[in-house]
Amino acid sequence: MTPQSIDEIGFLGEIFSSFQGEGPLIGRRQIFVRTAGCNLNCSYCDSPKFRRDVKFCGVEDPSVPGRLRQAKNPINLNWTMDQVLALWTIGTHSVSITGGEPLCQPQFVEALAMSCSEENLPVYLETNGFSRSRFSRLIDWIDFAAVDIKLPSHRACPTHEWSCLVENELACIEGACRAGIATIAKAVILDSTSMEEIEQLCRRLEGLEVAFVLQPASGRGRPVPERLMRLHEVASEHLREVVAIPQAHKMMGVL
Repeated sequence: MTPQSIDEIGFLGEIFSSFQGEGPLIGRRQIFVRTAGCNLNCSYCDSPKFRRDVKFCGVEDPSVPGRLRQAKNPINLNWTMDQVLALWTIGTHSVSITGGEPLCQPQFVEALAMSCSEENLPVYLETNGFSRSRFSRLIDWIDFAAVDIKLPSHRACPTHEWSCLVENELACIEGACRAGIATIAKAVILDSTSMEEIEQLCRRLEGLEVAFVLQPASGRGRPVPERLMRLHEVASEHLREVVAIPQAHKMMGVL
């Protein structure tokens, strides 16, 4: 058997069908392909077990919704596409490539996005945007880009690395907007998130065709409603489309 090329093998955490629980496409049915491995360490991470490579990938059985069987990593691209197509239904909106962090596996994710495009399956990329160069390789194959912007209060990386991180994130957002991709910029809001953080960020996003999502953290660290309202007002002084949306999939009790 001919060995797989490096761009056809990846480490995945999960493949399943569910509803998008974040941002403007909330409630849309998607096939989620969750990559394993992440380069950041956000204080609010809701999928910490996928910060590193995992031995097995949980794959939903199309005949038994919600039941995951185990597949050994690394995962073959063709096999991954077989699972995606088996889970696709008439009401499915798109394929969400999420993580972990997809840009940590740029070759595999590019090959996956290309394969989905060839099957006429819209691609929704969820990323922290840490690398503008890796992101730019995907632009021709994605239809939606959701970039999770890291604020200083998130403690996602060492302080001396934050400036470089946010410049890459902003470059990804600008590149996606310039390419005509439906672009979402998301910032998780903690009780420690300051007005200054949001205002400085929104000044940098000003003039871009982007939906800006204030996502209140769940559980511990959740901001009080009054703070969220004030942050919305601050953001709206600079951006046309500002929405506050919590993680709805947690409320629905789905993956």
